[in-house]
Amino acid sequence: TLCQVMFEGQQTTVLLETMAGKGTEVGRSFEELALIIEGVADKRPELSAKLGVCLDTCHVNDAGYDIVHDLDGVLDEFDRVVGIERLRAVHINDSKNPCGAHKDRHECIGKGYLGGEEFGGGMQVMQNIVSNGRLRALPFILETPNELAGYAAEIKLLRSLQQ
Repeated sequence: TLCQVMFEGQQTTVLLETMAGKGTEVGRSFEELALIIEGVADKRPELSAKLGVCLDTCHVNDAGYDIVHDLDGVLDEFDRVVGIERLRAVHINDSKNPCGAHKDRHECIGKGYLGGEEFGGGMQVMQNIVSNGRLRALPFILETPNELAGYAAEIKLLRSLQQ
């Protein structure tokens, strides 16, 4: 368990990642993440401050959270269930799957259901993510299936979208 590997005085914050719900993992819902955090806090309250969450855009989409049409509503729900102060990082990816597919298949920015207009998303979705006041100051980690030149182009694109 987390309580066995975490220790008082540790400098590192452990981040639980939102998952897609493909059936072989925990953390597919905000409620599951909250239960894990509460379990640690109940057993070892001194460790609670060193536990946070990384929001993966592909995973939350695939888990059924509609960040394409209601990013603020999804973040409001995260805040109610987990607490927005626990959100410490964002894995920014597009998704090869529609909302609720429970598959976890990352796609390059603009080529999937989040950033691709042909799938109902668009660059406005990516702009909303990188410019959102509750996310903007967090570290963003790009996890798309790409090569160095592709990553450079995606980073440039995402920076150009940020307002």
